[in-house]
Amino acid sequence: MLVFLLGLPASGKSTLGKQLAHKIGYTFSDLDEAIVQSQQSSIEEIFTKEGEAAFRTYESQCLQAYTKNTNVIVSTGGGAPCFHNNMTWMNENGITVFLNPPLTELANRLNASNNSHRPMLRSFSKEEMLSFLENKFSERSSFYSQAKYTVDKPNPSAKDILEKIEADLK
Repeated sequence: MLVFLLGLPASGKSTLGKQLAHKIGYTFSDLDEAIVQSQQSSIEEIFTKEGEAAFRTYESQCLQAYTKNTNVIVSTGGGAPCFHNNMTWMNENGITVFLNPPLTELANRLNASNNSHRPMLRSFSKEEMLSFLENKFSERSSFYSQAKYTVDKPNPSAKDILEKIEADLK
């Protein structure tokens, strides 16, 4: 069974995905890392050299390379559900879980990290970060709301996710 974790940057997709995979004996996969491997180029290089449209195409191709009958927890990029009918594909091929901590919590997390792997966010003040997150949430919420499950906690755990999806895993 495929389990797709969705949400804004710093919502816990990778951290909780790894913990959940370990807890239930699944493999963990980060969609952005899969793109980097398939393209032999960093996300930043892809955006700079080829643009967002190329990145979104690679993202969709890598997403659809996951096969239905494998037990994988997939941490998607924050924008992945919003392009190329990816949200529909994920709902048809697995379980989707939207991690939705408060935006102020996400802004605090992002401001506390070095964001070296998030070049766009490196120099944001706390207010700019919150504004950025509010805009992204506004753009993406119609896609995120299509997830089968939503976890609305400031600091969710792998157990919180497992409680939501447990029945689907059987």
